[in-house]
Amino acid sequence: MIIGSFLGDFVKGKQYQNFDETIARAILLHREIDRYTDFHPIFRQSKRRLQAEHNHYSGVILDIFYDHFLATNWPNYSPDPLPDFADTVYFTLNQQLSLLPVRAQRVLHYMSQHNWLVNYASREGVHRTLKGMESRSPYPNQMSQAVTDLDQHYDAFQQEFTEFFLDIQQHVSIWWKSQK
Repeated sequence: MIIGSFLGDFVKGKQYQNFDETIARAILLHREIDRYTDFHPIFRQSKRRLQAEHNHYSGVILDIFYDHFLATNWPNYSPDPLPDFADTVYFTLNQQLSLLPVRAQRVLHYMSQHNWLVNYASREGVHRTLKGMESRSPYPNQMSQAVTDLDQHYDAFQQEFTEFFLDIQQHVSIWWKSQK
């Protein structure tokens, strides 16, 4: 499940069919989550707050903001401490490194080296992530400056995330059952 969820951004088109059934279903789940999120009215409401300044990067930035709220509120969603979960993710992905495309291997290296999953919980971690994304983008942008938007609208983003996350959990549960 972890591997397929991670591969969702790296496996395109029908390439998911090259993996075993469990991984393939998790890749498809990742795609479904992305699709559901992009069209969800609460996500779109949050995104509008960023669009004037960040245009087409607003969705990417908002994904990081929502990851921040997931990390900061982790005990509300999982009985396992976030550092333990992160260690499990990194270990599992590194054990299956040969299944990952080269680009995914590079991302995993930085992800585990800089402990992204845990560091999303801090403002500094969000800023570092956005700064790295800004530097890797082929187009001019100011993603790293979006942390000021997070500061300015923190309570609104957090409330929207909380409402959205309840919806996405329910949607994922229904979708997963429908795929059996």
